[in-house]
Amino acid sequence: MTVLDQDLVPLLSRSFMRDPYPKLAALRKSHAAVPVENGGFRMWVITRYEDARTLLADSTLHRDLVKHRHEVVGRNLVDGERKPKLPRELRRSMLDQDGADHRRMRSVVARYFTPSRLATHRPRIEQVAEELLDRLPVREPVDIIDAYARPLSATCLSEMLGVPEGSRSEFPVWETAILTAPTKAEVEDAGRRMRSFAEEMIALKRSEPKDDLFTTVVEASSDGALNNAELISMITLLLIAGLEPASAIGSGVRVLLGHPDELDRLRADPKLISACVEEVLRFETPFRMLTPRYLDHPLELNGVTVPAGELLLISTGAANRDPAQFTDPDRFDITRDTTKHLGFSHGRHRCLGAELGRLETAVGLSALFARFPEIQLAGTDDEIRWRPGMFMRRLDSLPVVVG
Repeated sequence: MTVLDQDLVPLLSRSFMRDPYPKLAALRKSHAAVPVENGGFRMWVITRYEDARTLLADSTLHRDLVKHRHEVVGRNLVDGERKPKLPRELRRSMLDQDGADHRRMRSVVARYFTPSRLATHRPRIEQVAEELLDRLPVREPVDIIDAYARPLSATCLSEMLGVPEGSRSEFPVWETAILTAPTKAEVEDAGRRMRSFAEEMIALKRSEPKDDLFTTVVEASSDGALNNAELISMITLLLIAGLEPASAIGSGVRVLLGHPDELDRLRADPKLISACVEEVLRFETPFRMLTPRYLDHPLELNGVTVPAGELLLISTGAANRDPAQFTDPDRFDITRDTTKHLGFSHGRHRCLGAELGRLETAVGLSALFARFPEIQLAGTDDEIRWRPGMFMRRLDSLPVVVG
């Protein structure tokens, strides 16, 4: 396969947003790596499970595209008008770093995400879920994303981070725009607003430190563990990544309501909730594609040569539907063996908040279906709206009727 701009496979479409899996399956069958255009760049999509897992564990796979921009940007940029420009301070988080820098930054917050520490948050997560369910209108359509999944995630995250109550309404909007806005201008505007918000939080925690995660990060910066750009980027990353349980909760509600037999199994045995969450994360992986990486040496994958310096998009959404790894992968089965699914990525960049995501998703789904056993979708599958974009698999709205 040659690297020619005219060979770039068109991927993004309305049908891909609604259901990306047929197209991803076709790519998986055609070649081990396929060049596409995204955000003005040529990128190679990796769709097969074994390739994805192997690459994610490869220590030579680079994430730091800022440090290596001269080697990468000129080579892969095919349409500069489509390339969004986010503030540099938003691109220096631990997800954008390699090696010792990544380990240094991860160590600043890692102790907040241990299973034992996160378990102490369960009572509060359960309380917030019940309070939100109390407010849902009964026997009339309600958007379960806007009324339940997003505020559950945003409230619990804000309390953990230390975001004051009066400052919690807008950052989820900017987070959504950064990840899934349809235009370059919207992405850039949201990036600027998020940077300003991070700076406000930093100033607040310096003047009024509290027992929260933002204060810990700010104090680490004062002690020299993070420079200023890294501090802003870390604050932003925590705001963005910490909202992801809302995506899993929303997808979980939709998938379970669309598979009533599996929902009946869960209701008959509530202990299956942990297995159910893992299957949701496999079946509707929150990230269709992980953010770009690159190698400084050529990559050989089953007859395809990806030259050194090319951008790679590892599709965890495709890998988690690979029949070579998961039997009958397009079937939703809450009792299947989901061991080694890539819903939280893999390797040294595996999601630090995985246990928090599991906890919030399990509580969110359990509380909703226990409270409203007669819940139903309020529209057809074609009427359900998904957010645009290459990376995220995220519902924009999900109308249901509870009762």
